Amino acid sequence: MKNITRIKLLSLFALGLFLAVACTENYEEMNTNPKIVTSELIDPGLLLTYVEWRSVVEKASYGNGTYGCFCGMNYRGDGNPFVETDAPGEWEFEYTVALNNLSNIIQLIDNKADKADYVNKQAIARILKAWSVSKLTDTYGDVPYSESCLPLDQVVLQPKYDTQESIYKDLFKELKEAAAQLDASKATYGSADLIYAGNTAKWKKLANSLRLRLALRVRYVDPALATAQLSDLTENDLITSLADDAYIKNNNDQTTHQNPRYATTILSWKIIDESVSAHQVMIDVLKNDGVNLDPRIRIYADTITATFKGGISPNGYAFPNYDYRGSPTLGNVTAEYKYPWGGNTVSKLADFWKVPVVAPAIIKSSEVYFALAEAKLAGLLPAAFTGSANSYYQKGIDAGIAWAKWFYDLTSPQISALFKTYVHNSTYAGGTTWTDAQVQQYLDYKKINDATIAPFKATPMYTLSGTAEEQLEKIINQKIIALYPDEFQGWCEYRRTGYPKIPIGPDQSALQGVVPRRESWPSSEESSNNESYQEALALYGTDSRLTKFWWDANPKAPHIYQWTAPTMPTAFQ
Repeated sequence: MKNITRIKLLSLFALGLFLAVACTENYEEMNTNPKIVTSELIDPGLLLTYVEWRSVVEKASYGNGTYGCFCGMNYRGDGNPFVETDAPGEWEFEYTVALNNLSNIIQLIDNKADKADYVNKQAIARILKAWSVSKLTDTYGDVPYSESCLPLDQVVLQPKYDTQESIYKDLFKELKEAAAQLDASKATYGSADLIYAGNTAKWKKLANSLRLRLALRVRYVDPALATAQLSDLTENDLITSLADDAYIKNNNDQTTHQNPRYATTILSWKIIDESVSAHQVMIDVLKNDGVNLDPRIRIYADTITATFKGGISPNGYAFPNYDYRGSPTLGNVTAEYKYPWGGNTVSKLADFWKVPVVAPAIIKSSEVYFALAEAKLAGLLPAAFTGSANSYYQKGIDAGIAWAKWFYDLTSPQISALFKTYVHNSTYAGGTTWTDAQVQQYLDYKKINDATIAPFKATPMYTLSGTAEEQLEKIINQKIIALYPDEFQGWCEYRRTGYPKIPIGPDQSALQGVVPRRESWPSSEESSNNESYQEALALYGTDSRLTKFWWDANPKAPHIYQWTAPTMPTAFQ
């Protein structure tokens, strides 16, 4: 949980050049040879730093992608979320960057005569590899696993696609074994570990918390498996405090290490007002009862700027006096559906998310508490977990608020330079450049304090009530807020539970407004690994974004959002 150093990055650059030569799209070269990179030549710490930085920071969700449209986090106005498309990005990244190099670490240590002294380094690599594989299979379903990223003398040129069920069962095994393998008396990566600096106790909590996440993934298809994976855990085994959150901060030493919303969108593209809005679902949840707003709303979004706010638009649509207003997922719809949500009539995501240094995370304590609330509600937790679903739910909200305060403290010192140089500078954005006093007024308004927290906690939002299904919906709605900006995990939650209920316009693209259940396998697989691809295709029937894979088995998902007038207009007024 620290910034990467310039010296370390220079070392990684040299290593990256080596890896770029060593890794290609071909499976022969995807599989690794421990004799090429030996323990005598390469410190596993260099490989770990490289993978952590690339996976946690560079490949992170920053809250401005398409998956946010699917789970109610954000809305992109410059793309169509419901097309059939080739999406090889996750596939290529995980195999060539993460899994290839993490497998290298595991294999290098296996070949050491004194490998018993390296158990922590191997265990950490195993935990990160399980995390990477989970993202891969949660994107595509069945994927090459047992026959991929092997030593060269065991290479398989046409690796089979393992079933998602078998992959998940092995991930559970890997996470459990790796947690048990950690030994505080042995050497760790130290500063080469950008997440926990080699703290074995925290790595054990991360392994167990990932196991909790994956156990809930399978609860609808195999509840017995989910229960079994939670049977040996206690609260003390999990990430339950902000101090144990797994994340890495961006770094200001060079633009490629900064938040891409700052380095790419603002610095390189000179785009200050990006085409990303806060989603209607996220804003509606944060608005709460409309009077006692969730205090986090000021950290997540800004108020709308339309001059006719509270009145009637030039096109005749009525705009109630919303301070905050989110946009639904629309896709390829006709103008009458898009108009009410255009321009400055919806909230933009707050500028805290545009500063150079933010903190992309693997998992946070807030997610863990919401997972415990759901598991308790579903009867999956062992007796060691004495809290009620409601107490875990409230702890999840508390942890989310604590994180928002922490995030404000991290980002607010960067706001003045951002505003005065770019966002509110007449050279870039028009209007009058902001003064120091105006910047401070903005920060004072945005800051979370007890005066805004207490009224919110006194509302029904802070307490579970209703049927089990109504309570689950409340848990997942709050979980989406806590997960932001991790859109991918939000998409997983939506596919798994059907929540949040996503309002979608009458899309005219290939998927007809149905949120994708997976990404199709990369088109290159049909030529480079055809035999295995055809075997996998025979099991799936069709390689479509609407094809459900193994754990996507909740008969109630997705929950249809009944969107009718006047909320959903049907014609120009």
